[in-house]
Amino acid sequence: MFNQHFSRRVPTQVKWMFILVILPLYMYCGSLILSALFKFIILQFHIQFDYNQLNAYLNLIFDLILLVLAGWLLKDSMIEQFKDFKKNIKNNLFYGCIVGVLLIYVCQIIGGLLTLALGGNQTSENQQLIESITTSYPVIMIFVSCILAPIVEEMLFRGIVFGWIYEWNPKMAHLISAFIFGFIHIMSAVFAGNLLEWVQIFSYGLMGFALSYLYEKQNNIYVPILSHMMNNIISMCLVLL
Repeated sequence: MFNQHFSRRVPTQVKWMFILVILPLYMYCGSLILSALFKFIILQFHIQFDYNQLNAYLNLIFDLILLVLAGWLLKDSMIEQFKDFKKNIKNNLFYGCIVGVLLIYVCQIIGGLLTLALGGNQTSENQQLIESITTSYPVIMIFVSCILAPIVEEMLFRGIVFGWIYEWNPKMAHLISAFIFGFIHIMSAVFAGNLLEWVQIFSYGLMGFALSYLYEKQNNIYVPILSHMMNNIISMCLVLL
């Protein structure tokens, strides 16, 4: 084991709910169902939406749905870990706000260099879309990117995926959770036929590895949530300022 003190385990019912409901919802069904519903409402009631506005509201509603599901599944664990976070709050804040942000920054530099070396673009399609929507609808996207997304993604990819795989192989837990986290962020572009976007997985995947390291190191999900939030807040400031 990397850390013998890592004690977070994933209940069996949570594992099944993740496989049967949350993962399909996250990867495919959610965006399809919500997109179809929005298009129906727009056509039925003749509502005027531009592309960025539609995507902003889709992101908001989708993340809220996932937050409710993940919160319901992990309620007991999240309450327990919040109590533990407060017991060691100074150290957890140090790792969440400083160490984690620096780790992510270094990982993104390395990932960016690998991406450029392999012929990829400096900015992924996912990031370009986020920047475009943020410029048009900053309030919604700040809430989604800086609050909702970090909480939801850490609960799912660290709290469930990482914790589940860690039970049988800690090294694979880091690798697999980082890969899934990376793939989710390039999935739309890859499925749309842009196979070159695969090289962007290095930046997102290494960031995922840094976040799983923080979770394991501090044995608390709120540390990577905090680092993820801080990173996204910095990114939002760079986009808007």
